[in-house]
Amino acid sequence: MQKVTIELNDSEQSTDRVRVGFLDNVTFMLLLAIPFLLPLFFVPSISVPFQFSKVLLLSLVVLVAFALWIIARLKDGQFVFPKTSILLVAAGVLVVTLLSALFSGVAKDAFLGQALEVGTAGSSAIMFLLLFLVPLVFKSRDRIFYAYLVFFPAFFLIAAFQILRLIFGVEFLSLGIFTDLTSNTIGKWNDLDVFFGIGTVLSLITLELISLTKLFKVLAYIALGVSLFFLAIVNFTQVWYVTAIFSLIFLVYIISFDKSERASEDSSGNLESQPIPSIRKIPMTSLGVLLISLVFILGGSTIGTAISDKLNITQIEARPSWGATFAVAKNVLVKDPFLGAGPNQFTENWLLHKPDGINSTIFWNTDFNFGIGLIPTYLVTTGLLGVISWVLFLGGFLYVGFRAILSVIGDKVSRYLVTSSFLVSLFLWIINIFYIPSLSVVTLTFFFTGLFIASLYQGGAVKAKVISFIEDPRKGFVSVLVLILLLIGTIAVGYSFVEKFSASTYFQKGIVTFNKEGNVDKAEKYLEKAVEFDNNSSYYRSLVQIDMMRLSTLLSQNSKTISEDALRTQFQGLFSAALGHAEQAVVFGTTDYQNWLSLGQVYEAIVPLKIPNVSAYESALKAYQQALALNPKSPAILLTLGRLEAAHADNAKAKDYIGQALRQKNNYTDAIFLLAQIQVQEGNIKDAINSVAAASYLAPNDSGIFFQLGLLRYNDKNYAGAVDAFKKATDLNPAYANAKYFLGISYQKTNRLKEAIKEFSDLKASNPDNKEVELILENLTAGREPFANATPPIDNKPEKRSALPVSEKGAVKSKAAETAR
Repeated sequence: MQKVTIELNDSEQSTDRVRVGFLDNVTFMLLLAIPFLLPLFFVPSISVPFQFSKVLLLSLVVLVAFALWIIARLKDGQFVFPKTSILLVAAGVLVVTLLSALFSGVAKDAFLGQALEVGTAGSSAIMFLLLFLVPLVFKSRDRIFYAYLVFFPAFFLIAAFQILRLIFGVEFLSLGIFTDLTSNTIGKWNDLDVFFGIGTVLSLITLELISLTKLFKVLAYIALGVSLFFLAIVNFTQVWYVTAIFSLIFLVYIISFDKSERASEDSSGNLESQPIPSIRKIPMTSLGVLLISLVFILGGSTIGTAISDKLNITQIEARPSWGATFAVAKNVLVKDPFLGAGPNQFTENWLLHKPDGINSTIFWNTDFNFGIGLIPTYLVTTGLLGVISWVLFLGGFLYVGFRAILSVIGDKVSRYLVTSSFLVSLFLWIINIFYIPSLSVVTLTFFFTGLFIASLYQGGAVKAKVISFIEDPRKGFVSVLVLILLLIGTIAVGYSFVEKFSASTYFQKGIVTFNKEGNVDKAEKYLEKAVEFDNNSSYYRSLVQIDMMRLSTLLSQNSKTISEDALRTQFQGLFSAALGHAEQAVVFGTTDYQNWLSLGQVYEAIVPLKIPNVSAYESALKAYQQALALNPKSPAILLTLGRLEAAHADNAKAKDYIGQALRQKNNYTDAIFLLAQIQVQEGNIKDAINSVAAASYLAPNDSGIFFQLGLLRYNDKNYAGAVDAFKKATDLNPAYANAKYFLGISYQKTNRLKEAIKEFSDLKASNPDNKEVELILENLTAGREPFANATPPIDNKPEKRSALPVSEKGAVKSKAAETAR
């Protein structure tokens, strides 16, 4: 019986080993899919959030892989991992990030954000989990090579996709979501450049360090050529600088190691033989990449502009400068020195502490989510402990990496794997310091860092640490308990991610339905479905907008079409719904000024109605003041307060708020527009014109003053004088959209039809989606009055409206706005 029992146990152990091997293989295949699938993956529907779909894919793959790894460890009863300090300090970064989120006061937003954005604690946890898993799974040389092999097919597919779109135009392979030439499967336009920067570094190292067959050498040269082509097309300056530095370092590295190897070979020969002078190998490929990089660094602006103009590529991407980032960090660290404001909380602190000069730029109303780069942002969000942990991690990574590549590790293949994985990782970490990459690039950063640790392990540079818990009951109990808890936690986290994705998809469907179909009821159902899955404040704000639209429509109805009782009942229902949604937005996003603005707008809408027993004005004022406390340097909120006071018939306070808004942003067109309306309403238009005309003499280069003067003259029916003022405004600022609009209308009033058509033709080119501009241009061209056949909200009194007819943002064009200073 004993012999039978032994044989049965051996059989069970053999079966367990097979099962463990199967689980580890599945884990390997899941992780191997990441460098291939993530850069390529997208859902061809505008109703599915582009980046969040990648986040969900990555999260589920990593979490499932982690769950399988846990089950495998429960079966074999031991942990085997590389014994390196990099993993230890990486764990320290993750712990600090999680603690910062926990004590931030807004834990849900810090952990998950709206869509697990890069920078949230949840996203960081997924990234570091990937970093830990890769070296535990990619333990052999073959597996590391497989990771390289799956990257390059994705590389060539993305290259082919972008080249075909450059050749055949933006409509080719648009798939309904790639609406311009800068659209791509990676993320932002500069992310595409970073991706091909990886291709540059990896193909360069491959060509220089290992012997390839003719086919693979040709493919490597093609990959290098394609990479440099896209680096030139996108022309992201930071990538050129990093590429130049890397090619220079690699040039010196190859020459040095070539000399060292020759010296080693000579010393092992016959000592009595006559020494033969060694001929150094000059890596021409590295030298060529260096020279190309220098050309684009020195002449990048001229070359980049020529390429962009030729291909009709336009993009705007802005980030705060180093100075602005550190200014925000300084103010945050005074209050929260150790753990900072919390992950995903840069925006709130940017609004509180942004430099004053920002309001004079086109980014005055931009709520930046990050600082100058991803890593520097952690100074604000995770404080001094976060920065120290990142410095220790990156410092340890650099020390181990340079020590490894400057020593002779094993054979040439091991040296290639260590060098390539380290330099690609280093390239990506530098990008993370100086830029804000999208998810795909950040994921590749952690993935290649994990490969670097795995290459050190397979090359013998680090040893394996084995912890067995199967023999010690106490260790076994604790280890099994921890693993089971981690498994349960993994399942729960995965479920919450799926819920957030479902909510985000319903929200996106609601927005798309409203914008494309105009179906308010259908859009509302999607939004209500979204809040069932996730109580996100932005979803509630969208519901508020729908409620307010219905309320506005109801109040505009003729009393003959609806009874007073029915009107009152419907009004109460819509107002209650709007107020409830706005209050929910505040509850789930107390620190977001937009939620308070939304609440204030609900109350402001009924201020003119003067409903008894409803303190609408006081409630709106309180909500707006709370919004201003959260965003104190916003001229837009000051103007909102001015509008509230105007609706409350207190023009003195309204003009005071307008004055504050103009002091913060002296070219704030909306504030000038409201001020002119109040001046006209007060009946002192002649005095106002004289005052503004006098101001124009004192500030002859201020386009805003001339715009205000033009509006006043237009309201005074002095259309010839209005033409002079608006013409001066557009001469000073050719992109002044609303000045061009009123100039065109004034031209028509003075029978200068040809000039009017020209102004609206220019507006049509810069604002192709503006329906009012399109209508006016059609009417003028056909010889009709500008507002013929106009339907609400378009009317023939643009000077009387509450909002300007043209969005100034739509007229802003910029090819390369990298940094807001």
